[in-house]
Amino acid sequence: MSSLTPLRPLSLALKQSYRGYASVLNTPTESAKELPLRLQAVKLYKELHRLGRDYPDPKYDFNKRLRRAFEKNSKVTDPEQLKKQLELGEHIKKEVLALISLKKFRHLRRSYHANEGPR
Repeated sequence: MSSLTPLRPLSLALKQSYRGYASVLNTPTESAKELPLRLQAVKLYKELHRLGRDYPDPKYDFNKRLRRAFEKNSKVTDPEQLKKQLELGEHIKKEVLALISLKKFRHLRRSYHANEGPR
């Protein structure tokens, strides 16, 4: 046997490498799908709210719009309708993550290639 220390589980290493977006980047697991719909909605709201802190356009006021959208749909009780709303929220989460990544990429590109125009 070698004297090397055992490796951390891959999922733990990946979570630590995402630095702050670990809970947001995880796709819904089987255990998350088994949660009651209300708890899934609360979890989604928290994740979107955390992402809203880094939303690229501060004038858009993402968190205020997020709250209004969740309040508007708070009276929905039909399970099928709730599932559709949760799927839409998951899609929005992916879109916001893409916007944040694009913002970071453009910032880094400007830092290293200041004289180049946009591609």
